[in-house]
Amino acid sequence: MKRLTTVLTVGFLAGLFNCGQKKSSDSTTPPITKLVQNITPTKDQLERRARSEAICIARQIPVYKNQNSLFVDPEAKVTIRTQDEVVDRALALCYIGLKSEGLEQKHLDQMDKDFHITAKMTASEKNYATTLQPTEQQKIDANWRYESLHVLLWALGYVEKLNFPDQMCNVGDDVKIIYNLKEKKFRQNARLRTKNEILDEADLILRLHWACVDARMKNESAPGGLNSSIVYERHYSLNWLIKFMDQEWDKVTTDT
Repeated sequence: MKRLTTVLTVGFLAGLFNCGQKKSSDSTTPPITKLVQNITPTKDQLERRARSEAICIARQIPVYKNQNSLFVDPEAKVTIRTQDEVVDRALALCYIGLKSEGLEQKHLDQMDKDFHITAKMTASEKNYATTLQPTEQQKIDANWRYESLHVLLWALGYVEKLNFPDQMCNVGDDVKIIYNLKEKKFRQNARLRTKNEILDEADLILRLHWACVDARMKNESAPGGLNSSIVYERHYSLNWLIKFMDQEWDKVTTDT
């Protein structure tokens, strides 16, 4: 572990910590989906929606008008992923992100060994991890997973706040958290946020994503300065956290 940390800190990660992601704003174009609902919302759903819409209105972001549709599930019906599940997912996403940056295979192999990455990856991630010459699009898509990692670090208590999704996360800061703590302490020091906190973010991102999709359908720019790719990755991660439709990571949908 010490050798891995030293190599990555003074070599590849030293550079990574001083730069941002190599991303394209056109890298993610999720399908337009419409969640059909006609429900009588619960008190917590209504309150959550009101808080989210207040944020949207303050930033001049359109809000969804149908008051009987577009809700996250009520708190009583939601089960959040376990802390260990979130830790494992964060470690796998960190590896995927580093591979997308072009980290040498010997360093990736060492990370796999020290953080037990292979056992934590999904089938899709394993396919990418073992691809010797991934396409440029594969690398871009994998690089965007840093934004998903950022959400999970927030959920684990390592990131204080999820800022408005108009600026990419600081990759260096996020990767440092994992490499400075190592797997054992990263797992032990984590403090999974409450269901209420996670649902608040899930409701807000649902509405921000709807606004992005609505703008795209009208051939307009995302409102309020939103970065639609960040919004998508955040929605994806939060839906996984709240077990939206009981979907596993590779199958998560982001209905709007």
